[in-house]
Amino acid sequence: MLEALGMIEVTGYLGAISSADAALKAANVTLLRSEKVQGGITTVQLIGDVAAVTAAVDAGKVVAESLGCFRASHVIPRMDIATQAILLDVKEKPMTESVVSESVEQAKEQITAQVEELKAEIVEEVIEKTPAKKKENKPKEAKKTTKKNNKK
Repeated sequence: MLEALGMIEVTGYLGAISSADAALKAANVTLLRSEKVQGGITTVQLIGDVAAVTAAVDAGKVVAESLGCFRASHVIPRMDIATQAILLDVKEKPMTESVVSESVEQAKEQITAQVEELKAEIVEEVIEKTPAKKKENKPKEAKKTTKKNNKK
């Protein structure tokens, strides 16, 4: 699930590439797309954590301003599911709560299955590495003490 969307609008392709590069280097964000609009306007769209997107947009804005091509910037924290559907061009299934719940349940089932497989592998490795204890069936010799042996 996307947490935040950051947008930097610039004039020209040079400004878009430069601001996107600065934004991606400034924080741990992902470039969603660079959208060209008429009149040479380009919007760079970034996604990631709210704080990271804010820092990235600020860095991209500084670079675009220094090149003289900055138009606008904006960060949308905690996007709604419908907004995400617009951004990701979801045409098959809308991102409703039930779709998200199904995806989460499927992911949980997959992770649970993987964890069980790993547990089984670990148990097998432990069994293989553990030296087998040999059972020795030697009878214990009973000490016979007699009065004669004690006197000597």
